[in-house]
Amino acid sequence: MFLAKIAIITFILSFVFALGGLGSAVALIPILVFTGISFKVARATGLFVNFLATGSLTIYNLKTGYLKFNGLVPMVIISILFAPLGAYVSNIINQRVIGIAFAIFLLFVGIMTFIPRKKKRFKENINVPFFSIAGGLGGFLSGLLGVGGGGIISPILYFVGYDPRLVARVTAFVVPFSSFIAFTVYARVCKLNLILLVTVSISAITAGYLAGHYSSHRLNREHIKIVIGIIFLILGIKFFLKFI
Repeated sequence: MFLAKIAIITFILSFVFALGGLGSAVALIPILVFTGISFKVARATGLFVNFLATGSLTIYNLKTGYLKFNGLVPMVIISILFAPLGAYVSNIINQRVIGIAFAIFLLFVGIMTFIPRKKKRFKENINVPFFSIAGGLGGFLSGLLGVGGGGIISPILYFVGYDPRLVARVTAFVVPFSSFIAFTVYARVCKLNLILLVTVSISAITAGYLAGHYSSHRLNREHIKIVIGIIFLILGIKFFLKFI
């Protein structure tokens, strides 16, 4: 029964967060800890779920032609390179100040998604230099705060006016790399529960793939914008509570 409950929770969270192109670890980790799983194992499991759910979503997007990785490779590489730098800087400056500032930013963007605005044309063309800068900033803050880069890259792209569908797909493309690298680090320092990993893996892969299908055929831009807005608010509240 325990594994069945975890499988259902993982599926629901992975599906909802994948609609916004994000990994569900930020919500799944505290739930796993609440069930009695150690914090290290919970973080490793959450990162693995991030990797699988967003990875399967990206595979779906690439197979169906909804995403072209041309121009996104530099973004991924720079994100990976800047993550260790962020981790190093985290030992020098006060994370609380940065965490609260980032929480306020997430809450601001989340609230803005629900404020009616004049219709305007969303940006759709991938600007390689700008996306690379966003990837670098996402990687840096990811290492600095110990979170997945998707929760940082996504609001940046959305805030400057990119199409919510493109934001979700680009973010889902970047997240698997940073999540897997972080997972390998935790896997070395904790004893993983293989049965738990297999259970959440099946749920995460299924949820990510179905999220890609659902968002492509059932959700329009406004629906995805609402999903992203709700996720931003959840992340903002979580960060605020963590750092106050």
